[in-house]
Amino acid sequence: MSPAREWTKRIDIILVVSSVVILSLALWTWFSALPVAKEVVFLATTIALVISLVLVLNVAILVVIRLQRRVSHLEGLMVTSVVREESPTEKILVVTLTNTERRIINRLEEHNGQMAQDELRRATGLSKSTLSVTLATLERKSLITRTESGRTKIITLKHDVAK
Repeated sequence: MSPAREWTKRIDIILVVSSVVILSLALWTWFSALPVAKEVVFLATTIALVISLVLVLNVAILVVIRLQRRVSHLEGLMVTSVVREESPTEKILVVTLTNTERRIINRLEEHNGQMAQDELRRATGLSKSTLSVTLATLERKSLITRTESGRTKIITLKHDVAK
């Protein structure tokens, strides 16, 4: 703990203890002055009691304000630490795959993430139309990219897909 924070904590403790002691003394004086018939003594002790109550209220407000500052400071530290820990490579992509989509992803993973579309069709045993529709779906899910290469397309796996 830094010396400034330690000093602030000591001041808080001193203020709380002194306000409680002053309030206790004012209450004792007020109750002991009740049987006395003199209005002056009663008025003086009432004023002392009110002043001590105001002091206690001020200390309570001070403590609450300092606690709020500490909480907001800690929340700020938590937010900045979360932002620092997150990096673009740690993004998690959650998708659900059909059996056909899983079969295509598996074949791409077996071939280092890249295959020609006609090779992929032969490897998966799917018809041209089924493969084309399924590849479009995988492309919308941001799992693959298709690039033209002559009369065929090269299918590239963008993300590793956990099983």
